Amino acid sequence: MAESGVIRVLNANGVNTGVERTEFLVIGAGPYGLATAAYAKWLGLDVTIVGKALDFWKTHMPRGMLLRSGTDWHLDARQVATFEAYVSLRGLRPAETKPLPLSTFLDYASWFMGQYNLTPRTAHVVHLARSNGEYVATLDDGSRLHAKKALLGLGFAFFKHYPKDLTRKLPRDSYVHTCDTVDFDQYLGKRVLIIGGRQSAFEWAALIRERGAEEIHMMYRHATPRMAQPDWSWVQPMARLALQVHAWWRQLAIEEQERIRNDFWMTGRLILEKWLATRVDQPNIHLHEKAGIVSVDTCYDGTYDVLLEDNSRCNVHRIVLATGYMPVMNNVAFLDRSSILDRLATVSGFAALDPEFQTNFPNLYVTGLAATRDFGPFFGFTVGCPVAAKIIGDAVAN
Repeated sequence: MAESGVIRVLNANGVNTGVERTEFLVIGAGPYGLATAAYAKWLGLDVTIVGKALDFWKTHMPRGMLLRSGTDWHLDARQVATFEAYVSLRGLRPAETKPLPLSTFLDYASWFMGQYNLTPRTAHVVHLARSNGEYVATLDDGSRLHAKKALLGLGFAFFKHYPKDLTRKLPRDSYVHTCDTVDFDQYLGKRVLIIGGRQSAFEWAALIRERGAEEIHMMYRHATPRMAQPDWSWVQPMARLALQVHAWWRQLAIEEQERIRNDFWMTGRLILEKWLATRVDQPNIHLHEKAGIVSVDTCYDGTYDVLLEDNSRCNVHRIVLATGYMPVMNNVAFLDRSSILDRLATVSGFAALDPEFQTNFPNLYVTGLAATRDFGPFFGFTVGCPVAAKIIGDAVAN
């Protein structure tokens, strides 16, 4: 008997055995998971998506955050329920979407889900194993799902990057990653050191200051970024090349891949949104470019004395690591060790994927940030959502 896209298996007496079956299991209800689930459902597949919708975006991104994405970045592989269609329907003015508030993107995602009658199962997978050619997911509500095909839409949560050459200099409990510090009211009257020099670092500095921090120091190893209007127009056409030739990125010479990554680095790190300029150019925000940490000492009052390579010193209550994310599949705690992780083909921590985003296990796919090694840096951004969704959906449907 079918119920909400899931087949419940009954025994001879008509009693639910607790085992449920679905054709295509999507683990993760972030942008990539939602985009793929919607397209696969439109193709007629029996799809079950597990996870709280946009949970990472809602709980690990701060109120007041503004996104760098353009209005041409969206979730729909069919190019119908686009962000531009949503803007038109809502009657939003350009000033309301440039820059794009996080809250507006979340509303778009909710609208998108409604267009495809997509309702994620609000549970978390605590264990995924491979058995008899199927994938068996155990959920935190105690139920189990059996699926012929599965997609890991892992997002960012498993991949917080803590550079060892940095953290070994920091006292335990002195630091926190940006995604784990989004309640800035706790910094009222406090002094903070932010390590990192990309968009998130500068935006966290602005938001923390605006919530009443006493003083903020920023430290990074490159030159101070320019505050200008970056040009992202070249990104979507390049991401969409994968629709024409799925393996185009991996077929590039290493030098060409590095050139494109460098373009991303130049646009994403050395040019920041100009709307940040006045918010960061403040007397209590101090920039330390091309610098690193020499030492950190814990003071009697629980604060930290920090010596930087530019010979400056600061005393802070908290250190915030804006050090980004680095996919390492071994960090995905719910993957079964013996049936999946120990035999999963990886390269530098990334799952090795075929041109359809499939791992070395039949019918097990990986998307989003964890796919950037084989598909290019575009897939760490929402711009890659409809591309990945179409490639994976078509592969799963065949």
